[in-house]
Amino acid sequence: MTSMTSEEHYRGFQITYYSEHVPASLFIEKMLRAPILQNVGRGGIRILDVEGNKLVCRKYFHGGLFRVFTRDVFITGERATQEAEIMLHLKDSGFPVITPFATITEVGTLMKRLYLCTFMEEGAVSLLEHLKRSEKKVRLRAIKRFAELLWRLEQAGVYHPDLHLRNVVLTGDGRMLFLDFDKALRKPIAQKDVESMFWRLARYVAKMERQGALPVYPYEKMLFVRVYERLSKRPLVETLQKQMKTKNLLHRIGWFFESLLYRA
Repeated sequence: MTSMTSEEHYRGFQITYYSEHVPASLFIEKMLRAPILQNVGRGGIRILDVEGNKLVCRKYFHGGLFRVFTRDVFITGERATQEAEIMLHLKDSGFPVITPFATITEVGTLMKRLYLCTFMEEGAVSLLEHLKRSEKKVRLRAIKRFAELLWRLEQAGVYHPDLHLRNVVLTGDGRMLFLDFDKALRKPIAQKDVESMFWRLARYVAKMERQGALPVYPYEKMLFVRVYERLSKRPLVETLQKQMKTKNLLHRIGWFFESLLYRA
């Protein structure tokens, strides 16, 4: 925990503040009463106003094939703390990231439930929505900017294993902001880490294409990889092309098993 944080407890909840302090009783009661907005991330979000602070609160859920069993319970509060501290590290580095307000740990007898609350960026739209509604030149500028920011993420020493386009937004004044660093790590970034991030993003884009949510053209994908390759000096295009057949097969197998376990 950094020197700028503070902690407070209220009715089985532990709050760690990363910004200004507000009364824990007011904060928790407003958070619990706020309706859950579904279809926004895994498990939905809550939006609340606490003493003039417009906040978005997100509850943590497990992912992967076993999430049907583990759902929203954790042994420690480390996952939320780690994400908030990575956001603060990136903000200190000048990287465009949303600002964390507080983490909340709901302490049970054996397990914990975790929440992250961040300041809300009103009027922002996801990169996915921006690409869907924009003309060619605007799309290409956004794709180029996204690639540049991923390279800056590498420079900041942050590995993000779960990149996708809904967790990046464009603000009303044209800034691109990253929202979600769940499961991200601070570490020296190796070639295999970059490849892993690219393939995770490729899986997400392919899923959106299959659902008809977002057509992404080959020249746009190539622009994205080429910009990153030029900035990072990493041999990405040739490497990714060699891996393509095997990766596509593995991703189809993974999606097949998930569809069996998690049908709506």
